[in-house]
Amino acid sequence: MIACKGTIKNGQVVLPHPLDLPDGAEVTVLSDELAAPLGIPDDQWPADPEGLARLVARMERVEPFDLTAEEEADIESWRQKIKEYTLANQNKAIEGLFE
Repeated sequence: MIACKGTIKNGQVVLPHPLDLPDGAEVTVLSDELAAPLGIPDDQWPADPEGLARLVARMERVEPFDLTAEEEADIESWRQKIKEYTLANQNKAIEGLFE
């Protein structure tokens, strides 16, 4: 793997120097930009008893997410399909790993 840093200009990656890769070589581009955080940052969770009580009270006000029997059956069907696929293909995932 080759690591090289560049910048985006007009939607394209511009590198500071050419890379010695053949035309058509596949590359993966990872951004250094941090994704917007989701939820509460770890250092902002309440740690005192009063703060925890307020958090629990807010959580208890959330309406339950109800599924119809048909939706539950559909989800269970997909879980079973995933389980069967995983069991049928688990050897492929570790093939050559210990050679």
